[in-house]
Amino acid sequence: MTAPDMERVVRGGRIVLPDGIVEADMVLRGETIAGFRPWGGAASPGDIDARGLHVMAGMIDPHVHMRDPGQPQKDDFVTGTAAAAIGGVTTVFDMPNTAPAVSSAEILRAKADYLQSRALIDFALYGGAGASNVERIEEQAEAGAIAFKSFMNAPAASAGPEGLSRCLPNDHAFLAAMLRIARTGRIGVLHAENDSLCTGLAADLRAEGRNDPAAHGQSRPSFAEEEAVGRAILLAREAGARISFAHMSTAGALDRIREAKRRGQKVTAEACPHHLFLTEKIMETVGPYGKINPPLRPEADRAAVWAGLFDGTIDFIGTDHAPYLVSEKEPGWREIWKAPSGAHGVETGLTVLLTEIVRGRLTLPMLTRLVSRNVARLFGLHPRKGELTEGADADFVLLDLTRRGRIDRMRMQSRSRDAARLWDGRETMGGIVATYVRGTEVAREGVPTAQPGHGNFIAGRS
Repeated sequence: MTAPDMERVVRGGRIVLPDGIVEADMVLRGETIAGFRPWGGAASPGDIDARGLHVMAGMIDPHVHMRDPGQPQKDDFVTGTAAAAIGGVTTVFDMPNTAPAVSSAEILRAKADYLQSRALIDFALYGGAGASNVERIEEQAEAGAIAFKSFMNAPAASAGPEGLSRCLPNDHAFLAAMLRIARTGRIGVLHAENDSLCTGLAADLRAEGRNDPAAHGQSRPSFAEEEAVGRAILLAREAGARISFAHMSTAGALDRIREAKRRGQKVTAEACPHHLFLTEKIMETVGPYGKINPPLRPEADRAAVWAGLFDGTIDFIGTDHAPYLVSEKEPGWREIWKAPSGAHGVETGLTVLLTEIVRGRLTLPMLTRLVSRNVARLFGLHPRKGELTEGADADFVLLDLTRRGRIDRMRMQSRSRDAARLWDGRETMGGIVATYVRGTEVAREGVPTAQPGHGNFIAGRS
């Protein structure tokens, strides 16, 4: 922990701001940023050497499934937040599909209390908004839910009765949930795919004897996402709810969002690194380890996601970190339907994006807007989080754009690292030297350096 009045200086770095890069020292006082001053001056013990490096606000990852409580064999909050810290993430928003599922104020508070002693970085929690707990949405907001997550589908049989606390299986249930969310002033975050289409097409493919990895993507076509997005936009408009679409992956869906924004509707969208960098072709080599919902798409859709990033249709980037075990994924080689959907991402997301900085496709100011500032603004955490500015929490990363590396899953922090094969072996340019949360170093050179319990629960606000 950092003393409340202790002053230190991050010396000699290039400070990445949302509108540019400045050469300056960054002054820290306790856990916050006290200001900036020209390079130079006498060094003091405790100062941080950033010479030759860029200093950027840490990533706020608004989309992680840390599996704790309930499935710690995949990841727990210690290993998951350690992985996040190494990946340059300083705050995560954890999804509600843990065990028990977050469906009430009581469960949300209990989860926050449980995770507080386990977190290396700061964290926020989603509430669940489903058909079975519509009347408990507002109490979750009062308990500090950062936003609400809903799946536009019926729950899987394996989810049990809790599945309906985050699933909206029909339009009436969807409208009812949006009306309640609108009252809270929070955002409803949606997994948007047409459930009846996807379920029916999967059944058709199975009846044809299709068990290969490519069948998964064919069972969840682009138009299933586009249709669900269009329907959600219409119903949310009638309810007066703010909505955000998770992991957008198709040109058609982005067109629907683009048009809604032109009309002035409060709609935002997230992209994930796997939809920005990978296509369905990788399924030929990684098979079930690349099974994700929505699935990896053809090149035309991948290009459309990048276009949406540049024209502002996509507002921010999240990783959709969703770890599974090798024992769960491997059966998918023989029968893709038996493998769960999801992949590791919190430790690699920012790293693969840095490669595009070095290549010149992205700029650091644009990147900090997409992974930090915009997230903080949309979810009500700015200016405390998301930007290097006076008075903000001292959440930052030191970046070395001269580095070259290769992702090695067996060096990751995730408890189920052996299943992290989606990015394994990928060459990278640019690297994360160290990560700081509220002025305390939490990771350096791929090793966690803070203790569990350093992270704080960040309650949502309207």
